[in-house]
Amino acid sequence: MHPDDLPRVLDGYDVAGYYSRYSYWLEAQKGPVIDVLMAEIPAIDGYRALDPIVGYRKFVDYGHYQSGEIRSYCRVIDDWRSDPSDCLIVSRKINIPFAVLDDDGPLGKYMRRSFDPAKLVAGLKAKAVARDADLWRAPPDAVFASLGSPVPSLRENAQITQVDSAQCPAMRDELTRLETREMRFAIDMTTVADDRVVAAPPPHSVRREDFLRLRTATGFVTVTGDQRSVYDHLAPVYAAIDACEAAQAKSRLPTVTD
Repeated sequence: MHPDDLPRVLDGYDVAGYYSRYSYWLEAQKGPVIDVLMAEIPAIDGYRALDPIVGYRKFVDYGHYQSGEIRSYCRVIDDWRSDPSDCLIVSRKINIPFAVLDDDGPLGKYMRRSFDPAKLVAGLKAKAVARDADLWRAPPDAVFASLGSPVPSLRENAQITQVDSAQCPAMRDELTRLETREMRFAIDMTTVADDRVVAAPPPHSVRREDFLRLRTATGFVTVTGDQRSVYDHLAPVYAAIDACEAAQAKSRLPTVTD
């Protein structure tokens, strides 16, 4: 909704249209910020982080809004070696809540505070953006550059959840059950010979991309799948993690007494 105290048009530019476009652009900035945060691997004293064995990214119409991974941390032996018999399995999730759906939230407030029609119009003029330009086709990074970077606010409001196998043995149990299963996918390449029908995601639904890193006798293989192709194999692992996180969150709630 366009705020009542903002002009809808300024010097011939569609401020209301750009305000709406700005909300989509802010949401789209979450993905790159989450990718940077995911690359900042937390340290655990006495343990060395190995490559992730499971990972996922979630998307909605606004773009990429959540990532998660599972990786092992094994006890350090020396500068080069770790003990594979003494490892923690660690799940880490990073999420940035929606901005445009909650005007009273910190990111919604940032959007309202940072949107300055005068700065916007001055920036559009400086970049020779025409008043009747299609604002959905104009490069948004250039259009909104004059309003400042949302990255500090997005980083500040990122929610990071971490749980390890000492706190959540069910996660290790489900990974162990998955360990002996086989993944069977017939090779079917798009436009080569006959293409089988692939189920489409429901409109405006959460879409996801999952990966699983596997060991083989001749090297490592990473299987990446969209929607349910890999998720179905990993769903019990995710469910165990969710249950552990919910139990942890409940234990942190203050005790209410009469």
